[in-house]
Amino acid sequence: MDLKSKKLLDFLSEGMLHPDVSGFELLEILDVRSQLASREPLLNENERDRLENLDRQLSRNAVILAVRISEVADLSEMRKRTRVLPSHWWWYLDEMGNLRQEAEALS
Repeated sequence: MDLKSKKLLDFLSEGMLHPDVSGFELLEILDVRSQLASREPLLNENERDRLENLDRQLSRNAVILAVRISEVADLSEMRKRTRVLPSHWWWYLDEMGNLRQEAEALS
């Protein structure tokens, strides 16, 4: 594992332990996840497994994270301004939360 990837994974892991931080800190977590996306080919199997677990946590906490981020920024506007790739799904937490709430309302 290269040192940069390890630091990014450690930062993301720590961030997932504290989803109640400010929206600004959560935006930094999304940015770190994007940095890791470009480094995924460099990750070994254990690191990929760790990243998948962190992604599951991000997805599970989509609603609360989107709410916290919305207190400081508009994710939709940020995606447009920074031209976020559609494959970087973590920048769509607001939409994931909306879909989850709609599904729960239907059931």
